[in-house]
Amino acid sequence: MSTLLENQVYFPSQPEIKQNTLFYQELKPAGVWYSKDVALFYQFTTKADTSTFLSLIPDGCFDFLFCCDPANPSAYLWTSPLSRKKQPKFRKDCHYFGVRFFPEQSMIKLNESMNLLLAQQIPLIEVMNEVEPMVELIVSGNSFSERIKSFVNYLQEIQIVMEKDQKMVRYAIDQIYSLRGTVNVKDLSDSIGYSEQHIRRKFESYIGFSPKQFCQIVRFQNTLDKYLERNGEDLLDIIYENGYYDQAHFIKGFKKFIDLTPKQYKKIFINV
Repeated sequence: MSTLLENQVYFPSQPEIKQNTLFYQELKPAGVWYSKDVALFYQFTTKADTSTFLSLIPDGCFDFLFCCDPANPSAYLWTSPLSRKKQPKFRKDCHYFGVRFFPEQSMIKLNESMNLLLAQQIPLIEVMNEVEPMVELIVSGNSFSERIKSFVNYLQEIQIVMEKDQKMVRYAIDQIYSLRGTVNVKDLSDSIGYSEQHIRRKFESYIGFSPKQFCQIVRFQNTLDKYLERNGEDLLDIIYENGYYDQAHFIKGFKKFIDLTPKQYKKIFINV
């Protein structure tokens, strides 16, 4: 199966990371060999005087998060929650470097199925083999760009052959992206040529979510940044562009993933 679209049609967002940290930087890879797998590189510093708490929202992705303290370096797997979830306390006044992988990525092989890892922050050493050299490379970097370069070099060294089931999942996700999450799972099954049960099992193994759940996440994520950036009079445009029936349907879907109404969530950002 050939890939239909570049991953850049989907931009998974975690707005609270930027909002609640200092010196935030990010880079979205485009037009490079790894851009079909890596959604985002980012870096931030936690505050020195108060504890930093970050909440993740569902995006279907997983992140590698590196604490770049030379005296006590660490690396974590950060996985998508089922709904907005506050993460454990972070080290004060510490530089963190993150890499966000698209759900359909085929570069990183973990030791567990993703459905067993959702909504967790797990030491990377527990779910991957031979991670110490990678952590040393990232922590020793002197800048954001240097850490990106080191991580890309690491990816080149560990490239693996995509399995047949991974190709199927990637093809299905490309279909979901192209239709902004509004695809019918039965239609997806007919298009791919596998049963709905088989597709569901492989989705849960590789990305942790069922096809139906992932469709809902894609639709939600496609509305998120637009809603936070636009004025209220544009709300109906956002709703209908992304396949919601009406405003009530949009609010219900939004609240399912964030545990707040759209207005309540927007106030978090307006009042900062």
